Amino acid sequence: MSIGRNDPCLCGSGKKYKKCCGKTEGAAIVAVLAEEASSIQRELIDYAMENHSAMLKKEFQPLLKANETLRQNEQVFLVTFEIWAILTRTIKENETILTKFVKRRVPSISRQRTAEIVSSWVDYRFMAGVIESCNGPVYQVRDILTDDIYSVRALRSVDLAGAFVTGALLPHESDYTFFMTDFHFEAAHADAMASAIQSMYKESSFEDPQDFFKHDFAGVMDALFAVYEKGHAAIDLTTLMWSKESHRETAEHIEASFEQEQYGQPVAQMAVLLWNYYCSKEDPAVRKPEVFTAAMIGLLQAHGLVDGKESKAAIAGRYAISAATLSKRQKEMEAVLEEKLQAAGSGQK
Repeated sequence: MSIGRNDPCLCGSGKKYKKCCGKTEGAAIVAVLAEEASSIQRELIDYAMENHSAMLKKEFQPLLKANETLRQNEQVFLVTFEIWAILTRTIKENETILTKFVKRRVPSISRQRTAEIVSSWVDYRFMAGVIESCNGPVYQVRDILTDDIYSVRALRSVDLAGAFVTGALLPHESDYTFFMTDFHFEAAHADAMASAIQSMYKESSFEDPQDFFKHDFAGVMDALFAVYEKGHAAIDLTTLMWSKESHRETAEHIEASFEQEQYGQPVAQMAVLLWNYYCSKEDPAVRKPEVFTAAMIGLLQAHGLVDGKESKAAIAGRYAISAATLSKRQKEMEAVLEEKLQAAGSGQK
């Protein structure tokens, strides 16, 4: 079928073809759809926090007390909880936060293909499995409980063949994407993690893996981190969604610097997750990663999430920046991250 450059675009955006998909011919539209869906995922998270924070806080504390290992990985626990709660917890009229958001948001999405993707999110699935192969930004994952194979699309190409991965899958046309993030662990520990979850499922009262995950996704993550700590596996959180390469590079700088500071892997992971959330909210311009690394250290010290409480001048001096610059960035980041920092701090008490 041919289409003129001034004809309405077939994707349903309402724009002329030359100003829509005609600007990104062929496979490039796939990246456009992925970016739009990713942006709407962030809107979903914001919607949940702005409209249902009281319910989320009420549900959070009992799970925090019940999962000992996750209490030692506070920010990972918060992400785990948010994924689970947004998808599964019902509000009024027996709707979940997800279904309520989809119903409200889809009518305002101009691109038809994007609207169809978001509409399909209500058919989400939890999964845990092993990545069998990677082809650019798409990898094939075999579910350890059902033996199903899922085609999962990421925002960038990462070779993770053999890694163990878990999370919540949202439909994305013929593929899936992970909601918020995927949690993946080194291939060397995949067998131990698969055995742990398979045993946990067999010992549960559930016959359907989805019911099992919906009931106790936090417990699944707790079991995985118990294996992780026992085997000293490394979880690579820098493969989160990054809208800019400078944001990803700063995440790598934070992780390396926290290792050098000897804060420990769980704290480094928490810092990277906090940085990822900040980037999704503020889209900061990064000229010098050291500024944001130093600001993150200052924030975690101020909230008692790492030992010590240095002066801003001391932290700034180590990273060759001015104390005034550090103070400014730390204040900006705290305004966005305060609620998450407070929640993480409550997990240490």
